Amino acid sequence: MIIVVGGIFFFTNKCGQKNIQPSASDQENQITPIAETTMVDCGELKDPQCFLSKLNGCLPVKAKLIGNDGSSIEIAILGVENEKCHFQRKINGKVDLNCFFPKGTLSWETIDQTFGNDRGLQKVVDDACKPAGW
Repeated sequence: MIIVVGGIFFFTNKCGQKNIQPSASDQENQITPIAETTMVDCGELKDPQCFLSKLNGCLPVKAKLIGNDGSSIEIAILGVENEKCHFQRKINGKVDLNCFFPKGTLSWETIDQTFGNDRGLQKVVDDACKPAGW
């Protein structure tokens, strides 16, 4: 789990005019928060928590998988577009699937269904996804 801490606290005295600034060493140790629109690259999906932590909020995240045939598969959540969560899959660098899932319907099980693994969500996938080029 990554904890992002940020911010500068301003303290005022009773006169309300004096600000206490952080020391140079405090500024060096300060962590800058990552905006929720910044794409997070989880690399090879060895730790699914990196991807899953962004999945539920439809926050930009991508990860790489290696297919049984050695193909490179990239899965990505591009964020919210027109009130829907945009999921994209690339195989060997080419987009092969674009999906726009209604709020609350994108989950790891839904993504697994896009690979043909029956999770009982085929209608959800069919309604949300179109092969590239459509």
